[in-house]
Amino acid sequence: MAENTKEYVLQVIKLNKFYDRTQILHDITLSFYGGAKIGMIGANGSGKTTLLRILAGADSEFEGQRLQMNGKSVGYVSQEPGLDADKTVKQVLDESVAHIHAITDRYNEICTLMGEASGNELEKLSSEFDRLQIEIDMHNMWEVDRLLEISATALDLPPMDRECGVLSGGEARRVALCKTLIESPDILLLDEPTNHLDAATTAWLEHHLANYGGLVIVITHDRYFLDNVVDWMLEIERGRATPYKGNYSHYLEAKEKELATSGRQQDKRRKRLRTELDWVRSNTKAKGTKSKARLNRYDQLVEEQQNLRPELIDLAIPAGPRLGNKVIDFVHVKKAYGEQVLIKDLSFEIPPGAIIGVIGPNGAGKTTLMKMIVGLESADDGTITQDSTIEACFVDQRRSELSDDKTVFEEISGGVEFLPFGSGEIQSRAYVSRFNFKGADQEKIVGNLSGGQRNRVQLAKMLRVGGNLIILDEPTNDLDLPTTRVLEEAIEHYAGCMLIVSHDRYFLDRTCTHILAFEGDGEIEFFFGNYSEYAEWLEERRLEAGDGPESNAAKYRKLSL
Repeated sequence: MAENTKEYVLQVIKLNKFYDRTQILHDITLSFYGGAKIGMIGANGSGKTTLLRILAGADSEFEGQRLQMNGKSVGYVSQEPGLDADKTVKQVLDESVAHIHAITDRYNEICTLMGEASGNELEKLSSEFDRLQIEIDMHNMWEVDRLLEISATALDLPPMDRECGVLSGGEARRVALCKTLIESPDILLLDEPTNHLDAATTAWLEHHLANYGGLVIVITHDRYFLDNVVDWMLEIERGRATPYKGNYSHYLEAKEKELATSGRQQDKRRKRLRTELDWVRSNTKAKGTKSKARLNRYDQLVEEQQNLRPELIDLAIPAGPRLGNKVIDFVHVKKAYGEQVLIKDLSFEIPPGAIIGVIGPNGAGKTTLMKMIVGLESADDGTITQDSTIEACFVDQRRSELSDDKTVFEEISGGVEFLPFGSGEIQSRAYVSRFNFKGADQEKIVGNLSGGQRNRVQLAKMLRVGGNLIILDEPTNDLDLPTTRVLEEAIEHYAGCMLIVSHDRYFLDRTCTHILAFEGDGEIEFFFGNYSEYAEWLEERRLEAGDGPESNAAKYRKLSL
């Protein structure tokens, strides 16, 4: 699946995988060259993670063959890495450089022994000393602690002395990713590595993997990441694997042509792919113009809401009462926790129909701002004025408002047979299936679901209710690409306002009219435009300030000695 080297480093031949009597993977044969960059996509439950685990050697219960070239090392980072709970972050990272510490420790030991040795023993120690000195100098091994510091900064790791047992899921994943990248295996397998990474960290990871010397196979729904890193796409659909040469945009073109000949049952899916493909082909200015045009179409969106039908669109978000001309007005708002200033002096106004992307590093205060809007937190100073017609809906990362004893269907639908959809109705089970809960999945108990599945349940439940101001906190985390496209289409036709905390740059470009950027030290910029336009403006601001463009060496620090 790549052409830049001449030998396969990893293969699976006639691979079949069953869970009980259910076949997950069907007769898959794949060969991977060293140095290839592969992006694996597919709906949730299609078998992506199962295939990646088999490729990694983490699952040996399958039919067929897995062949790994002798001498080639494998690094695998799962969505829920098993770190030793009693070890600190520093101790976990030290494992990746244990061979270096062994060499430098032996070097220091020899220095001590040489002071007491003589004759043949001194000669042997001197010879080993010279050999280690050359190896240490050649690989700059005395800089190993600096490497760990650079690594921790690049991937926004928690403090080095923090025990892994108290880390959040996102923090644990970043630590495991950092450890594996430092080890630099010949075959690197990553399952959703960009989840819980902010935009700057994701950009660093893109650059690192695009220039990585080994084979990289990555499962991700980050479409800019797939465009910037991979040279092959591997789609897993109904247990079968289909390769497409090129990046995500090339895949879109090939897939749209496939669906054009596949029959009318694919019409809505093809329409979404065609819409996205047209968007991809447009320039940055045109993309931003389309998003911002919705501000002038608010009245039209309200009227169109009543004409939406299940045969035309997969998801219609109830928009609640018509909004006034000024939805929310922030005037000199301030917020801090002790000496940590989250919001220094924030003033902005949200117009009706605005879709605002909220971006910034983890821990900058984005979720706190959302809570202030819905009244769960108060401002230290300043005023927040809301339109009297606002009916707010807040979908956050906690996923706490779920009943663990109910089935997925009961929790999302409330147990009714039909749900409102535009001016009509939709069968409840059809609505639940829009979030990729199909068949027996709808009867699963909520308390037994994974974090990603709970994410989808909460999103489906809250969007069923809707409101004229919806606040979403990382809505695309753990959503597959088909479900993300459904959500994007629904937002396009939604006749209300949204604030969306997200690190998904592609999603922000597809949906947003404004960006609210947490830039550090309590400074927040309210920008009229999408994410890419904001990034361009930010670079222009640096140049105007005389800072000059940020060098690649500064942005993309290497994780190697």
